[in-house]
Amino acid sequence: MHGNVKYHALNKLAIPAQPLAFNRRTTMSEKKRLGELLIDANLITAEDLNRALKMQVGGNRRLGRILVKMGAITSDQLLETLSSQFQLPIIDPDQEHDPSTKGVLPRYLCSKYEVLPLGLEGDTILKVAMADPSDSEAITDIENFTGKAVQPCLARQTEIHQAIKRHLRLSLSDVFNPQSYTRYAKVASTLALVLILVVAGFTYRFYIQAKYGSVTRTAEAVIYKNHDLMVGIDQSGKATLLGRGAHANGYYSISFDSTASLAKFIDNKKDDLSSNQYEWTQWALSKAH
Repeated sequence: MHGNVKYHALNKLAIPAQPLAFNRRTTMSEKKRLGELLIDANLITAEDLNRALKMQVGGNRRLGRILVKMGAITSDQLLETLSSQFQLPIIDPDQEHDPSTKGVLPRYLCSKYEVLPLGLEGDTILKVAMADPSDSEAITDIENFTGKAVQPCLARQTEIHQAIKRHLRLSLSDVFNPQSYTRYAKVASTLALVLILVVAGFTYRFYIQAKYGSVTRTAEAVIYKNHDLMVGIDQSGKATLLGRGAHANGYYSISFDSTASLAKFIDNKKDDLSSNQYEWTQWALSKAH
């Protein structure tokens, strides 16, 4: 009466039998969580797990990374556990990388999420080497960027970093993106600050040199030079003036028994000197006292 349709009795209701559909979410939920697997393997304690979970609250950090940073497990132990959890073999990204995928993902995005494009399956699936296949944020961003579905492949973090450097070249997109721009802006700001300090240092030295000239100290005397003039003070206190006044007709070459006598002479010859020369000689004589 009902043809070839079979019925199962369930709660006294007859329901046509249908093949079970594969439910990815159900299957994933049936798998043990990472923390449970690590405890079962005696790699961490329940206390380690609770501490890591508390540290994970309020952030997007992966549990496995936190446990590695805590020193509870090694990166290799995490990798082996993830391999068991997701039933994925650990691959060598160098051997699996297809050069034709170089332009699929920019280097900055690969460095950000620690991934490496390996190859394409058809036009819609991108195989990607990842240190953590459960990183949904990375998978979502990569899928949005490429427009392709991501098939995660498990690889060591250090090998992914090395493969990124070997196989992916820097491009303009690596320089002009928010992540790199912030880093480059910090570097540029630091360089600019250093440059300002260097220029300020040279400017200050030039200012000091222009205002005070040079000072030479020997065992016998101290010699001040600036503005075409030279003032020398020897150990006995004898003072000598050499050079040319800005408004004088000749050159000075005169010595005095004391700096006080030279100061009096300069005051008398003030009109023969420029204002800079006069101020400088006053400064030089003040240093000699």
